[in-house]
Amino acid sequence: MKLFTFSIFAVVCLALTGCVGPRATQTAGPAATKQEGMKSYSDVITKEAKSDSGVFTVHHVKQKYYYEIPKRELGQEFLLITTQAKTQTGLGYGGDYINTQVVRWDREGDKILLRAVLYSSVAKDSLPVHYAVQKATFPPILASFDIQAVSKDSGAAVIDVTDFFTSDMTELGIDRNSREQFKIRRLDPKRSFIEKIKSFPENIEAEVVMTYEAGQVPQDNSLSTISILMHHSMVLLPKKPMMPRLADDRVGFFEVDQYDYGYNSQRAERRRYIDRWRLEPKDPEAQARGELVEPIKPITFYIDRGVPDLWRPWLKKGVEAWQPAFEKAGFKHAIIAKDPPSEKEDSTWSSEDARYSTIRWLPSEIENAYGPSITDPRTGEILDADIGFFHNVMNLVRNWYFVQVGSLDPRAAKLPLPDSLMGELLQYVTTHEVGHSLGFPHNMKASSGYPVDSLRSAAFTAMNGDEPSIMDYGRFNYVSQPEDHSRLIPMVGPYDKFAVEWGYKPIPSAKTPDEEKAALNIIAARQETEPYLRFGNADGIDPTSQTEDLGNDAVASTRYGLMNINRVAKMLMSATTKDGEDYSTLKEIYTNVVGQRNRELGHVANVIGGIVRTSRVAGEKGMVHTRIPGKKQREAMALLQKEGFRTPVELLSPDVLSLFEPTGSADRVLQGHRQLLNIILNNDRLARLVTDEALAKNKNEVYRLRDMLADLRNGIWSELRQSSIVEDLYRRNLQRLYIESIGIKLNAPSAAPAPGPQGFGQAPTALPTEARSMLRKELMDLDGEISRSIGHASDREVRAHLEDSRYQISKILYPEKKG
Repeated sequence: MKLFTFSIFAVVCLALTGCVGPRATQTAGPAATKQEGMKSYSDVITKEAKSDSGVFTVHHVKQKYYYEIPKRELGQEFLLITTQAKTQTGLGYGGDYINTQVVRWDREGDKILLRAVLYSSVAKDSLPVHYAVQKATFPPILASFDIQAVSKDSGAAVIDVTDFFTSDMTELGIDRNSREQFKIRRLDPKRSFIEKIKSFPENIEAEVVMTYEAGQVPQDNSLSTISILMHHSMVLLPKKPMMPRLADDRVGFFEVDQYDYGYNSQRAERRRYIDRWRLEPKDPEAQARGELVEPIKPITFYIDRGVPDLWRPWLKKGVEAWQPAFEKAGFKHAIIAKDPPSEKEDSTWSSEDARYSTIRWLPSEIENAYGPSITDPRTGEILDADIGFFHNVMNLVRNWYFVQVGSLDPRAAKLPLPDSLMGELLQYVTTHEVGHSLGFPHNMKASSGYPVDSLRSAAFTAMNGDEPSIMDYGRFNYVSQPEDHSRLIPMVGPYDKFAVEWGYKPIPSAKTPDEEKAALNIIAARQETEPYLRFGNADGIDPTSQTEDLGNDAVASTRYGLMNINRVAKMLMSATTKDGEDYSTLKEIYTNVVGQRNRELGHVANVIGGIVRTSRVAGEKGMVHTRIPGKKQREAMALLQKEGFRTPVELLSPDVLSLFEPTGSADRVLQGHRQLLNIILNNDRLARLVTDEALAKNKNEVYRLRDMLADLRNGIWSELRQSSIVEDLYRRNLQRLYIESIGIKLNAPSAAPAPGPQGFGQAPTALPTEARSMLRKELMDLDGEISRSIGHASDREVRAHLEDSRYQISKILYPEKKG
């Protein structure tokens, strides 16, 4: 979500894959012997040292930091996670992920080596191919440390890590892309220093101020300095790895990815394991009998000390809202929320301790929240999760709620919202972010799972919510009408319970991930008879996998949504203004209302040329890709002509606009029209329409490209068929935009085709040649129609507009005649 996206983050899985190597613990020399070249322990760790014991003992002596590494931890594997804790403006947000790496501390003579251990390629050490994998996956050395001293009591090696954390290593600082973007010249060691390092039983947390000389500092050209507080978390991986569970595209989980060369396969076998917590029943026999049992170690989230007391109960409810879902997997009380001990009760408790998963409150104006997790890259086991709430997430959900359903809830009739309602909204945010920390990505298909009529049912929504998954971006029930009294706020739904069952239910008879597949297939196959259990990502192709949408019919949902937008428009003044205060809230909410209208109309535009994706495996009936029926696409175009391309007079009240802006309404309406045209004339969409017709057995059952383009032109230029052509400024701007948009496509430089939807690393899609000829024909037909109708212009402005339109068309069709 921009929220919850964050992701995102928003939501971001911190697992990294790589290759396997031996894990034999390496030993140091004789414990009590001072080795050549080393100082005595007391000369290094002096009486001035401030020491902190944990997985390593950390010593702080004057300006230096030392790690005292026990023999038992040499050769063990740790997950090193680097994030930026604090940043300058324009450099992202606190909590943004930088790098994740599995590392291992080895001893070689009088040195300690820090190696990166990769897990992209693996093989069981009992197989001959393991030898080949080892030779191909030699762990690189990130750093080398001279052993300063050896503990005479334990034989632990003492190393100085000060320069390691303050050196200019890409793995521990700004990434390569940012270095190029901000023209970073070097790290300044004089302005870089360790702020603190703290050791816990399973992890070490370090914070380091890094200061760079830069040629391009965002949002302040007078500066040549960038300073960032980096946070490095080093977490000990479990000595006994959890048995992983193989991923399935039908059920959404974050994943770790490996190539396992130990399989008797005629290709490199890709293995994808889901991210999940290790849940083991206290009483396996009782669980096997179908009884609910408690886990040995429940998933526990602590509501951090910095969370305001007012919101603590709501955040707890948001965490434990997942308990019914885990009951589907055979567990009771599988996830719980707790308050941490007070400073007086336990001064050593810290939210940075990897043994504690927390929800933290971040005093920031950022309108977001995020739910990351730390994952074992060998198995996908989630080891720790720390959810972050930026303070201003309350402003974000306030705006969403008022704009989408403010006309349906009397509590939202006047801003600010009452605390009880804000508490419910924060509970919703918490449940969504906890879902990410349980391993669940966004499921953008879920919000299209319910029939539109069901969303208007108070009984149905009370039981099922307004979307099958709280991990979608359905937000609030804008389909509901004032007389319906439907539930408005999402909750853990049937898909969420299904995903928890599939991902967390123990299968005791299975001893390997492959042996689980048969039982998991039975669960996943329920999607065929219960389609609201399906999973999908937003890709711009599937109109049933969109963000911020609701219902199984985008056209019907948007009709209802626009009714609510019109109602909210009438509430703007009374809800957002207060005597003695300015109109900034009015402007903010008004902008959000316009954005919501554009968004809902965009859902309809995506129906045109849409293809429904349904994840299926061999043996299941039905197609993976199903084209939207032509009748439904024509219905979408009809609604766009009626609502999307008209002048939204209900949002253009001079009495409202004049309170916060002197001009801007024309540009704002034009931007909405531009968004719709960009969607409809998207190159990929045009290509799909061409392919639809080519593959169709019955051409009348598809929405042919020529028909779509004709409908678009006839709707936008409908005034040409009137006896007197009357057009306002907004309509004339739309028609100019129509000509301009086609012109850009027809005359785009061949080296840079007009953009289509792009993924990471995906080149823009070129305009299909079939579409090019049809677009040219549309302009030619339009030119002729304007020529025949221009005498019916109602006034000088309209006539000038029509004459200029013909001129612009001629420049597009015959560019060689320019000048």
